[in-house]
Amino acid sequence: MKERGKGAGRSVDERYTQWKSLVPVLYDWLANHNLVWPSLSCRWGPQLEQATYKNRQRLYLSEQTDGSVPNTLVIANVEVVKPRVAAAEHISQFNEEARSPFVKKFKTIIHPGEVSFVR
Repeated sequence: MKERGKGAGRSVDERYTQWKSLVPVLYDWLANHNLVWPSLSCRWGPQLEQATYKNRQRLYLSEQTDGSVPNTLVIANVEVVKPRVAAAEHISQFNEEARSPFVKKFKTIIHPGEVSFVR
């Protein structure tokens, strides 16, 4: 069998562990916002405010569930830190199970079905 590249023999967990260790080198800033269920849609909205070290911007995303509660469209305000301002410690210590303190819900709209795109 022909090997397809450098990472072909490694498991997904091994590749993820390597990516996670390189996060501070690869990105200027990273905000991980864990959702109950994978989101079918996500769209950036208008910029609300510009400051010296960060900008505030609107974010629209769908929150799907297992059916126990209605699906929703979440409108959030996100504080986006400008490049080379975030501390490397913050970036390297992100937890994929946590919700980002930079993403703050502004409004939640109950939707009768799946929200598969946002305009």
